[in-house]
Amino acid sequence: MSMKNSKYTTLLMVVYTLVTVSSVAAELQRFDHQPTKGDGSLSILVVGDWGRRGLYNQSNVAFQMGKVGEKYDADFIISTGDNFYEDGLLDEEDDLFVESFTQVYTAPSLQKQWYSVLGNHDYRGNALAQLSPVLTQKDRKWLCLRSFIVNSGLIKKGSLLFNFWKEQKGFSVWASKFDDNKKVIVSVRDQ
Repeated sequence: MSMKNSKYTTLLMVVYTLVTVSSVAAELQRFDHQPTKGDGSLSILVVGDWGRRGLYNQSNVAFQMGKVGEKYDADFIISTGDNFYEDGLLDEEDDLFVESFTQVYTAPSLQKQWYSVLGNHDYRGNALAQLSPVLTQKDRKWLCLRSFIVNSGLIKKGSLLFNFWKEQKGFSVWASKFDDNKKVIVSVRDQ
């Protein structure tokens, strides 16, 4: 290798390294969602693997989420991906969005901000459709990004309520409350 090629290769490596490091170090988008309850507590509902037009027990899980969200006054909902089965959305106009999200999660307690990320099934379709602000215009509670941070400040010990649902075959819902290192589990099953 000539000296000229060696210098050129070294320069390319330095530029590549700088670009890579700066993109990795870039700040993730942050959303402030401070607790609004008088006691400073925060209640979060979490759901994953859900977008099935209300079928395969999605409607049953949504109903239970609504009851738990009302009981604990949920502050917001996190969706962990696989939002629309089997193959994500086709585009921003895909009826699957309304049929699997807007028309299913109708309980008043679920009309809060949803912070959503993409799962592998979502990438099978047009992932950019779910990331589009057009969907937020269709349903104000929808927000989907590849990654982000929800900043809820410091939460007083024993005041975080965390509920998680994952749809499986049959009907399975579970919720967990963390209170001074004690874990209380509520389960609903219909196999």
